[in-house]
Amino acid sequence: KLATDVSRWVRNSAFQYLGPLIATLANDEITPKLLQYYSSMASGKGSTGGSDNEMPAFCAYNFPAVAMSAGRDKWKHLEEAYRELQKDIQWKVRRTLAYSVHEMALILGPALAQQALIPAVDAFLKDLDEVKIGVIQNLSRLLAGLDPAGRAHFVSLICSLEMESDNWRFRQLLATQLGELFELYEEDVIRKELYPIFIKLARDPVAEVRGCTAAQLQRVLQRLDALQVSWWGDVSEEVLDLADDRNYQYRLVFAGMAERLLEGDVPALLHTHFTTLFLPKLLELCDDHVPNIRARVAACLRRAAEKAPSLFIADAPRILAAADRLGRDRDVDVVRSAGVAVGLGVTTLALSGRPDPVPAH
Repeated sequence: KLATDVSRWVRNSAFQYLGPLIATLANDEITPKLLQYYSSMASGKGSTGGSDNEMPAFCAYNFPAVAMSAGRDKWKHLEEAYRELQKDIQWKVRRTLAYSVHEMALILGPALAQQALIPAVDAFLKDLDEVKIGVIQNLSRLLAGLDPAGRAHFVSLICSLEMESDNWRFRQLLATQLGELFELYEEDVIRKELYPIFIKLARDPVAEVRGCTAAQLQRVLQRLDALQVSWWGDVSEEVLDLADDRNYQYRLVFAGMAERLLEGDVPALLHTHFTTLFLPKLLELCDDHVPNIRARVAACLRRAAEKAPSLFIADAPRILAAADRLGRDRDVDVVRSAGVAVGLGVTTLALSGRPDPVPAH
């Protein structure tokens, strides 16, 4: 009755709350007629045929909840509405769908998701950045809801994001999901596509992208260990190249990777990779001429020293000696990173025994 009320405001309010109402109902209480009313919102027309620009937005916002309550067996009553919404002229409607498409993949299951969602995702990725980012932000969660064939469809997309030059935040979002993406694909895709992307993003011109990539190292190494890859030598060589690079930014990435590796609770991984791959180069970087790098190394070795009694027994003397040396560094930020208490207002010049320059008047 409310949906056919003479008042436009009453009708709009009824449709606005139709989605939340359906979401509270049990599956057997949701009738095709009720879903027909809900689907009519996708075109901006209620059951009376009157047009309202807000209806598609209400419909898109509540779509995952309605689809979950209705169940996969009633998807046929909602499928046309979903297609209508993904072509809506209002970008905010398309953006709402893009941000929830990963949830729809879980709700529909791999078979239905591949049929119903892949065309929608392809369209969103060619849309405005405001729409496109909704898919990219939840890309790994979307792929987790697809079967291997569906994931294979998006390998080229992942590669194109790495080459995105207009918006570095897309590369940053991709970098934050690299660990999950490595876990979703098999070795051939990792070797040919994902691992090269990992190395390229570690050398990205934007610091935020490099930092997010370094944070994914532990999950990347775990996946490579689980696969027992035969090309581990290539991984070691390219990671060590960062430590030897003339550009200080990449040496900083190497130190950041080592520090992130120590944050995890994976003793076997720590012992194998930290001591053999990272520790020798970290000890060399203790003498790096860039204070920021020595500060990052100091923080890393400080953390390693805390774990030394249980994890790095054989290497404890070297770790503790290096941490102690950085605690007496000539730069105050390095000293603080090493865990040495330095009073507020103490400068690098004062720490080295030289007076601070007198400010010019």
